[in-house]
Amino acid sequence: MVVPETKILIRQLKKGKVSAFDLIFRNYSQKVFNFCVHMLNKKPDAEEVTQEVFIALWQNREKIDINTSLSTYIFSIARNKIYNIYRKSFYVQEYIEHLNNTDRKFEMLTEDQVLYNELKSFLDRTIDELPPKRKEVFKLSRFEGLTYKEIADRMQISENTVDVQIRKALGFLKNAFESFY
Repeated sequence: MVVPETKILIRQLKKGKVSAFDLIFRNYSQKVFNFCVHMLNKKPDAEEVTQEVFIALWQNREKIDINTSLSTYIFSIARNKIYNIYRKSFYVQEYIEHLNNTDRKFEMLTEDQVLYNELKSFLDRTIDELPPKRKEVFKLSRFEGLTYKEIADRMQISENTVDVQIRKALGFLKNAFESFY
């Protein structure tokens, strides 16, 4: 059963009251973050998903049912975002394994094969759009599995530069993939 205070809070949120959103954020953001860390095992990814959850909450506030459990609704958004990350990373990981010439067969349904081929083509084109040094850093990290230190030593740049280049590449790829899906 949804408590009356929660119904009032949801009504205010649906009307676009920022104060209601702030209260919800303060009450749930740490719990969502902890859940995401537990599921993803990476704090930066958990932070990003937590932000996306509350952005989605705000963007879809008018669709929330007054009688819904706010906690269930928020954690459903988080769970779906995490599921999408795993689904996307599955295809990307399979592509990386393919690039590394593994003998493992990738068995997929026809629909999955089409999605995989589209993703492969899109990933190749998107990576090619990266500036040359950033592309090299990204490929060394993601396709050859080198550490930031190994990349820095090989390219004679700082580990911080490697980190910045990887973050920029991932941000660019993330934006590109959001338009892909």
